[in-house]
Amino acid sequence: MDSTGLIELGLVIVLALGVLALGVKYLPVLKKEKQGYPMETEIEAALLPVLYAGICAAYRLQEQGMESLHVRMAGADKKAIADAVYRLLPDKVGNFDLTLVKALVPPERFAQLTQDAFDRFDRFWVEHQAAFYTAFEAWKQDNAG
Repeated sequence: MDSTGLIELGLVIVLALGVLALGVKYLPVLKKEKQGYPMETEIEAALLPVLYAGICAAYRLQEQGMESLHVRMAGADKKAIADAVYRLLPDKVGNFDLTLVKALVPPERFAQLTQDAFDRFDRFWVEHQAAFYTAFEAWKQDNAG
């Protein structure tokens, strides 16, 4: 694996750790945002892994866009990804049938949850950016060769 591949792997690892940490931080906030539908907290908590998968997919697509086209994603692109993830939801989300989830969580709410997760991820990244860069530099030194 060349140095570019190692750097990409390191960035993916850092992003994955950030998403995991974000999940720990985001769940209590998600429980506080009440929309008023039955089993709201449980359903939206079950959607968290799908949201994080969408965010990870968005960052991977952004990396691909930067590598191929040298263009970053815009807000509209993130909305398109949220819409695509909503259409690709699995048959069951947690213990809930997809038809129930889609009946209670409209695409607009799903897009809002996705945007909130993007925003929280970005805030988390900014808050801990120095620690991530330090860990990444240590990883690069440990894997230089």
